[in-house]
Amino acid sequence: MAQAPTDVLLAGYPDVETGRTDFKRLVTRVKRREVAVEGVLLVTHKKPGKFAVELTGDHLGRSGARWGGGVGLAVGLFAPFLLASTVATGALVGWLAGKFSASRLQQRVQHSIGETIPPGSAGIVVVFDDTHLLAVEQSLEAARTRSLVQSENGGIGALRDSLSEAMSKLSPDRTVLPIPDPSFGGVAGPTLDTSVADWSIVSTPTPPAGAPNVLIVLIDDAGFGGPSTFGGAIETPNLSRVQQLGLTYNRFHLAAVCSPTRAATLTGRNNHRVGFGSVAEFAGPFPGYSASVPRSCAALPRILQENGYVTGGFGKWHLTPDDVQGAAGPFSRWPLSWGFDHFWGFLSGAAGQYDPIITQDNSVLGVPEGKNGQQYYFPDDLTDKAVEWLHAVRAQDATKPWLMYYATGCSHAPHHVAKEWADRYKGKFDQGWDVYRRETLERQKRLGIVPENTELTERPDLFPAWDSLTAAQRKLYARQMEVFAGYSENADYNVGRLLDAIEEAGDLDNTLIFYVWGDNGASMEGTTTGLFNEMTFLNGLVLDPEQQLELIEAHGGIEELGSAHTAPHFAAAWAHANNTPFQWGKQTASHLGGTRDPMVVAWPRRIRNTGIRSQFTHCIDIAPTVLEAAGIPEPKAVDGIGQEPMDGTSFLYTFDDADAKERHTVQYSEAFGSRSIYKDGWWACSRLDRAPWDFSPETLQRLGPGGWEQDATWELYYLPDDFSQAHDLASEHPDKLNELKQLWWSEAERNRVLPLLGGLCVFFEILPPLPPVTRYTFAGDVQNVQRGMIPRITGRSYEIEAELEVPEGGGEGVLVANADFTGGFALWVGQDGLLRHTYSFLGIETYRQVSTEPVPNGEVTVKLLFEADENKPGTAGTVTLWAAGRKIGEGRLPRTVPITFSSYAGLDIGRDNGLVVDENYEDKAPYPFTGNVKRVVFDLKPARRHEDEQALHHHHTRHAVAHGAEA
Repeated sequence: MAQAPTDVLLAGYPDVETGRTDFKRLVTRVKRREVAVEGVLLVTHKKPGKFAVELTGDHLGRSGARWGGGVGLAVGLFAPFLLASTVATGALVGWLAGKFSASRLQQRVQHSIGETIPPGSAGIVVVFDDTHLLAVEQSLEAARTRSLVQSENGGIGALRDSLSEAMSKLSPDRTVLPIPDPSFGGVAGPTLDTSVADWSIVSTPTPPAGAPNVLIVLIDDAGFGGPSTFGGAIETPNLSRVQQLGLTYNRFHLAAVCSPTRAATLTGRNNHRVGFGSVAEFAGPFPGYSASVPRSCAALPRILQENGYVTGGFGKWHLTPDDVQGAAGPFSRWPLSWGFDHFWGFLSGAAGQYDPIITQDNSVLGVPEGKNGQQYYFPDDLTDKAVEWLHAVRAQDATKPWLMYYATGCSHAPHHVAKEWADRYKGKFDQGWDVYRRETLERQKRLGIVPENTELTERPDLFPAWDSLTAAQRKLYARQMEVFAGYSENADYNVGRLLDAIEEAGDLDNTLIFYVWGDNGASMEGTTTGLFNEMTFLNGLVLDPEQQLELIEAHGGIEELGSAHTAPHFAAAWAHANNTPFQWGKQTASHLGGTRDPMVVAWPRRIRNTGIRSQFTHCIDIAPTVLEAAGIPEPKAVDGIGQEPMDGTSFLYTFDDADAKERHTVQYSEAFGSRSIYKDGWWACSRLDRAPWDFSPETLQRLGPGGWEQDATWELYYLPDDFSQAHDLASEHPDKLNELKQLWWSEAERNRVLPLLGGLCVFFEILPPLPPVTRYTFAGDVQNVQRGMIPRITGRSYEIEAELEVPEGGGEGVLVANADFTGGFALWVGQDGLLRHTYSFLGIETYRQVSTEPVPNGEVTVKLLFEADENKPGTAGTVTLWAAGRKIGEGRLPRTVPITFSSYAGLDIGRDNGLVVDENYEDKAPYPFTGNVKRVVFDLKPARRHEDEQALHHHHTRHAVAHGAEA
């Protein structure tokens, strides 16, 4: 007769006392011979890290007696780490010796039951013949989790595999994601009275006990010398609030551009390794520049999600290419695919704070409207939505850990903020940027943010001295900084609202907060003058201060900067001042002005030794730090795909020891050709010789392949003695410089940085295929088409045809509109029934054509035909208006927008959402057409010559990259 299999049952309990009760019940039944077991033990975890075998029982039901072989088996399999202290190794003799080799078992089994029991809980291990399964299970009636395995004649390997499966209930293998569904550990008999339920099979993965909530706050385009917390003049009480709860990192680094920093932060890997050597606007043809994260590099939100966290992303995204931001996807490049359960914000690299196109999860919601007649403001709504999500999570589950990624649109241009916020800084910047830099450095020294010997780096000759400016220029530039400061303070205020909500929910104590002031250095793309409308520069129009002032006066005056009728950016010298004490700023990966920003970290439950931390840290270190804090390993496989290890280094080691030895000792950086390498305090770098706003073909051709690399100038700094990079030591240490240059190339190859300038390849005749589509049809209910998917009408002839149903008595309203009055076009019917075309040339000039007769009633097709004078960007041309096949109006466009109308506003059919194109119908906005727009068709006319078509294609693609670099 075959021997019955031997079963091992693992039962988990939420508290020690409940475990004791079930243990005693089982031992009593054994003593009464109601059930037979080989052995049983109770393992408790009363305090963190303090495990013990508290109670034991043998096959006769003797509790505390000399252990038999069955108990020895249990201990040997599940608690080998206990053997050295509380378990007699001789107890493994007997039954176990005849079954398996104890030493081999202990070497092969990787988990122990003690390690799977959270503090304050208990576990029972029972070894018994399979014929007694039902009786044993019924005796352990209070067990919350059950895992059952059998030891048949399969040997050690078979038992090991089955034990691994059983242990996954109590301690799942978190290195392989998703975690498999739990197996059934109860009894399914013929009837309910011969069955034992196992509720754990309907459970979902949970994080390790004590895992913290995680909040990552990321401000946009801000610098080291801006916030008051780090010595700047912008009031940031909530950055200081987090600082006072925890730690201040004054050597924290990022990629020098937006998308790369975001990709690196969320994946824990270097940005080129995950395809973001450049910006999301341009998906390039090399692995480091594809704008697509490899499936072998799962992001932090996905890892936490699979380990039982709930995850939410809010705000600016900028990791989805322009051409896939619509209803057709693919959504594998949208936020939810990164592991967010919920996303609310905008996908693009920039947004107007008054009229962003909002995306929620995998749908485009459109442009929100203000409440109760008030002006809509994105930072307020962003925080409202984040708090609402937090409240909803806690309404369902009071303890489940969450990850929130909160990324502001501020302080990216356009600098939008209400006048009362800007007015808080009236007169505070009248002394100018040179004085601001000196005073900021002195404050930084007093606060201990920088060492006492830190020197102020020189202002580049590219930026004028404040004393050289006229009175009118000073007035304009001072107001630009007032607007920027108010905009930035408002962002910090909204972070404070979020912190208040977290505290009110009772979550603050166990929330790990990373508050990062900037995804790169402050942005210098406002050129030397600042911009009334940021799109003027991006379209190659250079306006001097007097022209800027003239346009500002035409739109309400200098006091209106920051309002909904402006789209301003500040002068580059203010950005440089906001990066005090460093050189340069955004886009400049060679110098700290582009790569070092403030970060404060708090975790009230865990961090006790507050203060400044000066170890080298990087944005790729955040994800590994979160995982270590949560007790979650990096996965080795996700969805069956092997994972590349994270490049970052956890800096949890710095939480307790300000003087701990630095662990992140090597780090490369590269952005648009500027590059650097850090190793053990040394920093070698080479800056591409161009202004941060200069993406002109002439400049890039000068710097492109064919000799530039051989002539590149490298600098060398020793940062422990030179915090601000003020002293170039290249001539003094040529051997060290050569060593670091070689290391940079080695790291570049390892991290997919090569080819150098791969993110700018379109400037060097490496172009994507010509778009095959020249005719675009939009149904009448299509709205909020994102900027990057609008037909490319620039530099060519085109038609816009609308099929209408016009009611009796005539109709009125917008037929199609793109962007707004700071740059855009609209085809619309006025109250008088006349067909109208409005074309805003970047807010500088507005051209209008009006028909000479009304649009007929009934079903009718109207058309706008633009005939370009020549096929080149910015060409002039003739506009004619048509209805029912007849020409009913005409006019001229003296010049056209050469590149793009807007950095964020979209296209609408049958209405004009957000800020309007023509202010004559602003009071009726969104001014929907009162008839029916059946469809609108854009028909792009090919260039007369193939080389002209190729030139237009070249122009469009390279400026898509340049636009993205500004985002």
